[in-house]
Amino acid sequence: MLLVFSLFLVLSCSDDDSPPEPINNEYELDGTVFEIRRNMYWESDVEQGETDQIRLFEPIPDSALYDLIIISPVFGPSSLEGTYVFSKTGDIGTYDLNFIHATDGIDEFLWSTNGDSGEKLTIQSMGERDGQKIYRIILSGFNLNYGYWDYLAGQWVSLGQKTFKLSYEGPIE
Repeated sequence: MLLVFSLFLVLSCSDDDSPPEPINNEYELDGTVFEIRRNMYWESDVEQGETDQIRLFEPIPDSALYDLIIISPVFGPSSLEGTYVFSKTGDIGTYDLNFIHATDGIDEFLWSTNGDSGEKLTIQSMGERDGQKIYRIILSGFNLNYGYWDYLAGQWVSLGQKTFKLSYEGPIE
């Protein structure tokens, strides 16, 4: 009987039962790693008919400027948790990403991006902490086409490509 019970315990435990490995809250821009010290937050622009956005407004170390990371997952009537593929179509199950580097938060910035291509974005619910829902957001790779919009010419001016990665676990306020 003890052998049967032991066999049952071994077979009923799976890798999915173990707690997930901890992650570092950080983003990587062209090989340079930046620690995420602020919480992500929701920005909603329903009046304009745009997709809700998850934003991170992170101070750049030793600077008065910030990096603004905008993730726009299109989850439709489903929950936020899931895996998304990069696309600018706005279809359910897709995401878009924008990165505004070295901004003052008003209208000045060094460069912005026009998303180019990206790996899958995963968003998992990790339970609650202090009454707030906790999410794990992982983007293992994204190519940022950085530059600026030339309003006179009516076109995007690319200054090149930068690689980007992000890992975050915390609330989305």
